Amino acid sequence: MVVHAAGLVPVRLDLAHVGTAEQQLGLTLGCVLVYLRAGITARAIADGWTDAAVAARSLRPAVAGHRPLVIGPTTVAAMVRYAGSPRVISAFEPARAGGAVPAVLRIQAGPVTWEICDATAYTSMLRAWRQAARLLGDNPTEDE
Repeated sequence: MVVHAAGLVPVRLDLAHVGTAEQQLGLTLGCVLVYLRAGITARAIADGWTDAAVAARSLRPAVAGHRPLVIGPTTVAAMVRYAGSPRVISAFEPARAGGAVPAVLRIQAGPVTWEICDATAYTSMLRAWRQAARLLGDNPTEDE
């Protein structure tokens, strides 16, 4: 699945059943709802996003004219469940055709490839992954 992100990405975090074996964090990033249960999973993804910071510096600061999306039950287009330590791979694709095809940062985490179009989107999503890692790390489950 490929998800394009530009501008400020709306984020929502919902932590349920804290500290139990049923603990689950619902992390909504724009139109994608991600379910996480363990801090190690969220930390692996947050670290992968952090590793892409050097490449993200080459992105435009913001895409002009992009309207932020709203968050709500009718705006979720995909749901993903992460477990374990997913491999996170990033690659920067420079602008082509004289700028007609803009630069993009691709970050693949498991089955999702995020195509980040500007630094604003990268920063807002990195902040969300770090917040998820912190929430789950501060509230380990009985099995961790």
